[in-house]
Amino acid sequence: MSETTPQDDAAEKAAKDKKAHHDHDEELVEEWEDESFPASDPPSNY
Repeated sequence: MSETTPQDDAAEKAAKDKKAHHDHDEELVEEWEDESFPASDPPSNY
């Protein structure tokens, strides 16, 4: 059985936080894409 160190725990938490932030950003991009249809209209979030 391997034990995790505080550094391992911190690295795992940082990775989860980064993924959550990335997922949130991805959701925003998809929302802006949907709102900017048709492509000739600029997105309202510029």
